[in-house]
Parts: sequence; C-alpha cells; structure tokens
Amino acid sequence: MNSVRAWWLAAPLGERISSGVLLVLLITGLLGGRWWAITDTHGHAQKRSALELVTGGNADRTNPSDRLLAPFSRDNAGAISLLGTDELGRSLGLRLSAALATSVLVGFAAALVAIVLGTAYGMFAALAGGRTDELLMRFVEITAAVPNVVIIVVLVAALQGYGSVVIFAAMGLLYWQQISRVVRARVMRLRNEQYVEASRALGAGVFHRMRWHILPGVLPTVLTYGALLLPKLIILEGLLSFLGVSGHASSPHSFGRIIAGVTSTLSHLSLSWWPVLITCGCMAILLLALNRVLDARTK
Repeated sequence: MNSVRAWWLAAPLGERISSGVLLVLLITGLLGGRWWAITDTHGHAQKRSALELVTGGNADRTNPSDRLLAPFSRDNAGAISLLGTDELGRSLGLRLSAALATSVLVGFAAALVAIVLGTAYGMFAALAGGRTDELLMRFVEITAAVPNVVIIVVLVAALQGYGSVVIFAAMGLLYWQQISRVVRARVMRLRNEQYVEASRALGAGVFHRMRWHILPGVLPTVLTYGALLLPKLIILEGLLSFLGVSGHASSPHSFGRIIAGVTSTLSHLSLSWWPVLITCGCMAILLLALNRVLDARTK
C-alpha cells in the first residue's frame, strides 16, 4: 500500500487521471461481464452480469416502445435510462458494460496468444541457429506478408463453431511475428553473455539456460511489446464485430455490434445519433486511458 501511495503522489496529474479512469472502466467491465449462470423462469440456462443481477435489468431484453431513448429518459415502466436505449429498446448502459468486458478479455487473451507463440518461436529459432534459424525466419516473413484480414476471415469461417475462443486465437495469430523477431534478436545477444557461457561450461543444458538465464532477460521486453498490442487488439475486435466477420462467435454485446446495430437504423427518419456517439466515446476513453497508462509504464 505504501508503494502504491508513493507512486500516486509522485505520478503526474495526467497519469493519475488516466489510471483512475482506466480502473473505473475495468471495474465496470468486471461487473458488467456476463459471468454468472442462472436459470430463468422457463428453465433455460442463461448468463447474467453482476450489474444485471443487482439492478434487475437484462441487456438482452427488447422493448420496441422504448427504442432509441435519449439518455436520462424514462421508459414505459417509469424507470430512468441513464445512457438511453438502442434500436431494439435494450439498455445501452448494460450493453456497454458487457462490451467493456468483451473488449478487455479478448484483448488480453489475444495478446497472451501472441506473446506465448512469438516467444517460443523466437527462442527456438535463435537457439537452433544456422540453416534452421534462417528457414524459420523466412517463414515469419512469408506469413507477415499475407494480409491480416484474409487470415482472420479464413480462420473464423473455418472454426466459427468453437465460439468466441476463435476470435482471440485468430487475433493472436496475427501479431506473433513481430514478437518472435524481437525475442530472436534478444536471445542471440543474451546467449553470448558471460554468465550464459559460464553456465554452459558448468554443464547446464539448453532448457536450463533458457529457463534460468535467457527467459528472465527476454521477459520484460516481451511483456512491453504485449502490453503495447492491447489497444490494437481492442480496436481490431471492435472492427471485426462491426463488420460481422466474427459472425455468431463474437459476443452480441461488443462495441462493434452496438455501433453496427444502431447505424443500420439511422436515416432521415431516425436521427438518433447519441447511441453511436456514446459507444464511440466509451471506446475512445478506454483506448486513451489504456495508451496513457501503458506509455507511462513502458518509459
């Protein structure tokens, strides 16, 4: 606690504001994530968030008479809708809280996939050396040359039945190449250090040297690159869900799904622009706060 308090007092005002905003958004996403399995009145198993259980609301509940309500409007039941409703009369606040959980979870999971795959590949290439290293790095260059959209469309179309796990797995497969290059360069430098050479002279095997000498030297750099991937992955998840590339494998409550649903109803007869503005603003605040905090942490 003392170290946290010391950091808070020493941190610039902008960093403290960004950290506070990010913390609030993460807590909102944690409470808005649909983690709790319940059984409805018809005996069907469904998942609800803590916010839904506390407020009695339901992000899936539609009501045509309450569609596209402005923020702080009263619905037909007389309750105040803080952020308004979407094109089907669903609570925009509950949907955005669930979207926060979806974006952060998918971003972290995809970054983890990219880190694990890129680190393992880069370390193996560097330690193998010679022609094996050359062939492995040529494969990295070939896969990096293929457009990302093509890869993810093919993967999602082929494995869509496996659910949302396909989304972050496919996204992680798009960004492992850069991490593998960084890891390879770092390992090639570390393997010639004196303490690694001494370990080899004492009879330590390859796996021992990787575990106790090389991996600790690589990990800080890898985690930094992985953290900087998070904003890109969150934007990519929103774009894919907006375009409908992810199909039914993505959560119905994501930033892209919300924006796509509302914009499809906009016309000269329906000028309800606030759901799009609120959703884009929420996503922008999340990305700005995340970028500000990560930039401060990686300096």
